[in-house]
Amino acid sequence: MNFELLAEERVAIESGGIAAAQWTWQAHAAYLRRGVVRPEDLTGRRSDFLIRHAMELQGVELKEVLDDPKKARGGARSLPCATREIDRAGLCSAPVNIAVLPAFSAALTLRFRLLTPLLTRDDDSFYLFDNPVRKDHVFGVPFLAAASVKGLAADAFQRGFPHGSAWTELGRDDQTRTMRYRQDTAAATRLFGVASDDSEKLASAAGRLHFSPVWFSHVQYLVMNPSKTDKNGKPDGSGIGTQPIQFEAVAPVTEKGKPVQAEISFFYFNPAGANDSDEATARADLACLVGALAAWWPALGLGAKRLAGYGAIAPLSAVCRATGYADMQQPLEFSGAASWRQLAERIAKGRA
Repeated sequence: MNFELLAEERVAIESGGIAAAQWTWQAHAAYLRRGVVRPEDLTGRRSDFLIRHAMELQGVELKEVLDDPKKARGGARSLPCATREIDRAGLCSAPVNIAVLPAFSAALTLRFRLLTPLLTRDDDSFYLFDNPVRKDHVFGVPFLAAASVKGLAADAFQRGFPHGSAWTELGRDDQTRTMRYRQDTAAATRLFGVASDDSEKLASAAGRLHFSPVWFSHVQYLVMNPSKTDKNGKPDGSGIGTQPIQFEAVAPVTEKGKPVQAEISFFYFNPAGANDSDEATARADLACLVGALAAWWPALGLGAKRLAGYGAIAPLSAVCRATGYADMQQPLEFSGAASWRQLAERIAKGRA
């Protein structure tokens, strides 16, 4: 943490001004952690923060808005994060040395553009808002956890290659249904593994996929105002909200209005000598996985509340580096909106 920056931030806040070139939202949050003693003081601090840093004033003087917060108008703007530090640490993109992996292993990178704000949830117990975006505890950079990416990939695979029976018929809850799906779908077990308490029916096994976190560069602040509902729990049609809920989200654009791009990196570890470790099986696993991601992630998005439109993405490029394949001695690279699908088709068909 940059303590000199925190000192400058405190002086700027206490004097009523702010140095935009030196301000970071992480510094402000850290200052509030130290400076706010009573929980009831947080409301005023939060309002001041939103007005100063998260709202477009549109020609209104800052002092005028501080005197009357209702004069703050316009949409939330994006705030940059300290991605430079985490990039210097080599954590944003940690390349896999494919040469040391067993034959028919592969490392893939799927790059995309974020179209709408992406929601995640942090476990921080004391923050400016009740719904902070998940951030790295050391660098304070927002990210989508590797476990979350794996879960979203498993969901896309299940949608792309559904079970012969309806999902609700596979068990009493999602955990039981997932176990049944993995039991009946060998490719899903190979890719994602399975944790089983009943070794007689299905032994526990580690999956061959290993994901990295997805790092992002900007955040913004959202206000959701749920509508009033009738006795049946449906919107009453009045359009009147009940209570505004503030959310921190990953922003789809930078503070200069440029689209935010990110990449999903993962590798397929093929266990040499194990069952189903031949080239045909590994190639089929990779092609099916990438094909499912290409079909469902752009349609559903990433993160939380994606069915409501949050976390929408558009593919930009796809790269696959593999070992042991005669037709993939050089990396496979595709670009454009259809790049993910093209990579899946290329892996499935073999040599072009």
